[in-house]
Amino acid sequence: MNVLLIASRIGVAPADVVLEAAAAPWRARAEVDAVPVSDGDGDLCEVMAFYAGGTLGTIRANETAVPTLSDGEWVIDLSRSWGEDSTILGIALREALTRSPSRLIVNLPVRVFPDLGRAMMRELGAATTRDVAELLAGTDVVITATDEQPLLGVNGLPRWLDRHGMLSALEAQRLELELGAALPAPVRTVLMGEAIDPKSGWSGLGGGAALVLQAAGARVRWAGEITAQAIVPRLAQADLIVYVTGELGLDMPRSLVAIADRASESATPVLVVYGEGRLLRHELARFGLSSSYSYAREGQGIDALRRAMGPIAQTWAR
Repeated sequence: MNVLLIASRIGVAPADVVLEAAAAPWRARAEVDAVPVSDGDGDLCEVMAFYAGGTLGTIRANETAVPTLSDGEWVIDLSRSWGEDSTILGIALREALTRSPSRLIVNLPVRVFPDLGRAMMRELGAATTRDVAELLAGTDVVITATDEQPLLGVNGLPRWLDRHGMLSALEAQRLELELGAALPAPVRTVLMGEAIDPKSGWSGLGGGAALVLQAAGARVRWAGEITAQAIVPRLAQADLIVYVTGELGLDMPRSLVAIADRASESATPVLVVYGEGRLLRHELARFGLSSSYSYAREGQGIDALRRAMGPIAQTWAR
């Protein structure tokens, strides 16, 4: 039996540590291919290096070290490297673009205060979206993130900030005017193939910097889909897929959804083993899963996962 064991980071434990804890019970009963996955929460460079090689490093942006993966293609992971605005993004982009990468993946944080990429543009020396487009010419720029973050529209965002006490009513009015004046107009429509939508799920990534970059020709994909794509060639050899992750929220990890969707084409069963959260039995079919197990009943962290995985392997490995 061939088992494809896929694991994301759990808390502070990186994916390779999670894999080591989860794999032992399976290796006693089956051939195991153990591989990491990332949905973009701080370890995208390391996971992409596992599949594509390249050189792990950092870009110094003021006092911040931004993780990078460099080769002909580049990855810049800003999911945990951000400041008060998009300045660090601008510095990192400026440095990476001097290397003329063929493709550049820019992983952005989700819930940060919006500046619509204005600090980024200042660091790039770009006065307009067209200037940004000229800087990106010749590079396939892909924006990724862990989850959706809409700007809530020109009116919705200032009202939300006012309602939650983050801005005064006067400050919210000023922000609404600034947003309306600063929304970018697309300048590379042929490459984009779609309209700019300030209310879309990706518009607020990086405080709205994604909106500017997409208007300048960048594509948007979720980080989990990028790493899942690297795993897909391994699915053909698997008789069983075991996906290990931490806490489950309202939405499944995008990497899990993508993998389960591809596995369904060959009717390969997919198990998800998770920590806190709740996945009801009737939801399994909707997500293309065969079964689910929570290791939270065994405690927390890696030790709880290790204790829970033995009985699961006994049930499924044959």
